[in-house]
Amino acid sequence: MKKIIFLFSLSLAVLLLSCVKDEIYKSAPVIKLLSISPQSPAPGQSVAVTAIVYDVDGMVTARLFYKVDNGSINAIELAATNDTLYTGNIPGQADGVTVTYYLEAQGKSGKKGFAPAGAPGTMAAYTIGAPLVLMNEIYSRGIIGDPDWIEIYNASDVPADISGYTIYDNGGQSGSRPKKAIPSGTVLPAKGFYVIATEGTGDPSDFGLSSAGETVWLESAKGNVIDQIAFPAMDVTQSYGRLPDGSANWQLLNTITKGSSNGTGGTPVAQFVINEIFSVGTADNPDWIEIYNKSNFEGSLRNWKIFDNGGQGGTKPKLQFPDDAIVPAGGFYVIVVDNGTAAGFGLSSAGETVWLEKPDGSLADEVAFPALTASQSYGRYPDGTTNWSVINSVTRGAANADPNPPVIRLVMNEIYSRGTTTDPDWIEIYNDSDVPVNLDGWKIYDNGGQGGTKPKKGFPTGATIAARGFYVITTEGSGDPSDFGLSSAGETVWFEKPDGTLADQIAFPAMEVTQSYGRKPDGSANWQLLNTITKGTSNNNAK
Repeated sequence: MKKIIFLFSLSLAVLLLSCVKDEIYKSAPVIKLLSISPQSPAPGQSVAVTAIVYDVDGMVTARLFYKVDNGSINAIELAATNDTLYTGNIPGQADGVTVTYYLEAQGKSGKKGFAPAGAPGTMAAYTIGAPLVLMNEIYSRGIIGDPDWIEIYNASDVPADISGYTIYDNGGQSGSRPKKAIPSGTVLPAKGFYVIATEGTGDPSDFGLSSAGETVWLESAKGNVIDQIAFPAMDVTQSYGRLPDGSANWQLLNTITKGSSNGTGGTPVAQFVINEIFSVGTADNPDWIEIYNKSNFEGSLRNWKIFDNGGQGGTKPKLQFPDDAIVPAGGFYVIVVDNGTAAGFGLSSAGETVWLEKPDGSLADEVAFPALTASQSYGRYPDGTTNWSVINSVTRGAANADPNPPVIRLVMNEIYSRGTTTDPDWIEIYNDSDVPVNLDGWKIYDNGGQGGTKPKKGFPTGATIAARGFYVITTEGSGDPSDFGLSSAGETVWFEKPDGTLADQIAFPAMEVTQSYGRKPDGSANWQLLNTITKGTSNNNAK
């Protein structure tokens, strides 16, 4: 009778496993345009930290972490001033101290995003009362006789010694090459400029700037990141710079000003592009077009226009944006185009071309979109880039979803229930996917967690499982209330996704001290008692 019950339980476990759907990969929240104000704080002056933060599944928390010199880490919950703009304040500090900081954002999927890149290992920084030194202009279209360069600017009213400051791209960030150091004795006058060639010196730290755009970092002599800029593609006759010098406004410059002022620039004009198109509308949800602000400052769409063939050919008026259409930096604005007015227009479900026009009548963007279904849109991924795709998750007014997300499948792969005080019970997880997966938010438990008599056991913060890799979690012995011992007579265990849905459920049998219970091959539906325990490694060669 016991044998029949065991075989039934095993069959049920396999059936339940086969019913568990693969999880669609969820990306981490995006953090962009991290900035502080004032950029060079005086003693006792608080500092406002702002950033554009969003997640395709919705945000949960955004937190600012900071420390003063070598003190302890402090955490501040950021407040959302609109759908994507988050802000928080670091209290004023004494003269001469260095404040290092980073942002952490967590979405509903449980994934976390960080800024600056490399955080929390790499943190941004500022020093109270110190001169404000920034990258000010970038040129990526160099040649052998005139290589790529980056211009440094001292935005302060006092000289700044930048000896030992370093500048680098992804190679220096990852450690695959040295960071390029500014020579000893280099002093920048107040409001002065310093140009460093990033290539052509023959030094191992040389790096060419990508003509397609990339990210570069400026680091103080103490090793703190003080500036980080993602620059776009540029023409041979263009550079990318702050306008005016030292401001938060970066834009493509048609006049290259290497080693001198970029000018005052007047009122900056935001760079808007068409970002997502929905053409299979209904009476309740008419056709719409989403606009994206690529700039790092707020912009107005007043007097901008959008239109299709009718407006282009002059058979109907061009549709003008409302006067109060304000788009935050890195933010979105959705305009319903099939609005029943004389200028309104329906988007063809078979596809057509639409245009975005600046107030001066010049063209800002032009997009030819294909036929779509009611569950699809056509959008840029990532937002604002030149890469257009049919998107199967419509993301009106929010960051566009990955059109080809990798499929994630994590399963329990091996179980050991005969642990001791020094070698407790454990469960092995297998990542049957082609990408690494962060285990934050995943949980594992037995009847206690299932019945609610004890907490479900979470994985350590930051735990990651490699693609086709293994992760072993000890279920007891930590002293945490979520600890649970695995019954030597056999029982059922569950593995849960961050969204609370079931990833895996296994009823395992009694086993000997020298046995485990595992899938063979790894990740398959075939469970069996293994006479070779393979904790943290493949079961494929186990006996």
